[in-house]
Amino acid sequence: MPIVEATARRVSALLGRNSTLIRNLRPAYEALLGSLHGGHGIPWTVNGVSYRIAPSERPRFGQNYETETAAFLSRRIRPGMTCFDVGANVGAYVLQLAHWSAPSGKIVAFEPNQGARDVLAKHILWNGLTDRVQVIPAAVAAEPGEQTLFAEGASGMSRLAEPNNSLAETARSERVTVTTIDSFCAAGNAPPDVLLIDIEGFEIEALRGARSTILAHRPLIVVEMHPNVWASASTTRTSAEALFAELRLRPVPLSGQRDPLNEHGQVWLEAV
Repeated sequence: MPIVEATARRVSALLGRNSTLIRNLRPAYEALLGSLHGGHGIPWTVNGVSYRIAPSERPRFGQNYETETAAFLSRRIRPGMTCFDVGANVGAYVLQLAHWSAPSGKIVAFEPNQGARDVLAKHILWNGLTDRVQVIPAAVAAEPGEQTLFAEGASGMSRLAEPNNSLAETARSERVTVTTIDSFCAAGNAPPDVLLIDIEGFEIEALRGARSTILAHRPLIVVEMHPNVWASASTTRTSAEALFAELRLRPVPLSGQRDPLNEHGQVWLEAV
C-alpha cells in the first residue's frame, strides 16, 4: 500500500494535481485505496494523531489542520467534557474533539447537509465513536424553524440564506431544520463545556440563540468568523459587538488576525 500511494504522489506531482488526467483518475484511485484498506477508511494523520477517514476526504483533513486553534483547544479540553461542534461537516474537528476528551467525553455534531452527514457517519463508525458522538441533522441559528441551505455534496462551504460564492453555479438548495443551542439544551440535553462554531457567516446568529446557555454555563467558545458574509445573516459589526457586550465576551484572534471582527479567522470568545 505505501508503494501504491508513493507512486500516485509522484505521478500527481509530475502531471499536476489539478490536471485533467489526474482529476479523471482520482475517483478510481480513491476506490482502490479504500479497497486496499478493507473498506473501513484509510489511516490518516491529523495534527500528529492517526484516524481513519474516507480516501476522498483527504483534502478536508489537512495533516497540519488549523494548528494554532487545534493546539489551543487540545490544551484546554479535558477527559469527559461535552463538546458541541456546530457545522461539523465531515468531522475534522469531531474526531479531534473526541480524541482530546477521551475516553468518556461526548461530542454533539450539528450538521444540516445530508452529503456531509453521510461521510461523517462513516468517520464516526470507522473510528469507534458511535457511543460518544451524537449527530443532529439541523442547522443552528438564532431561532428554531426552517431555512434554505445551499450545499454541494459534502463541501464544507454549505451555508444558509445564499450560496457561498465559490459554489454559486453548482450549489443545490433545500429546506432544512434549524435549531438553537438554547432550545437543544432546554430539551434536556447536557450543556456544552466546549462550543465550536463554523457556519459560514451565521456564527453570530448561532451565538444569539445560545444566550441562556452561555450565561448559565460559560463554555469555552471558539468561532470561525466570516465577517465578509455577515450581511446575508442580517449581522453587522455593531450588532456583533452588542451581543458580545451582553454576553460578557471578548473576541481574541487565534489565527493571526489584527481585527477579529473584520477579518476571516478563528476567534476565542474569552469570558470577561
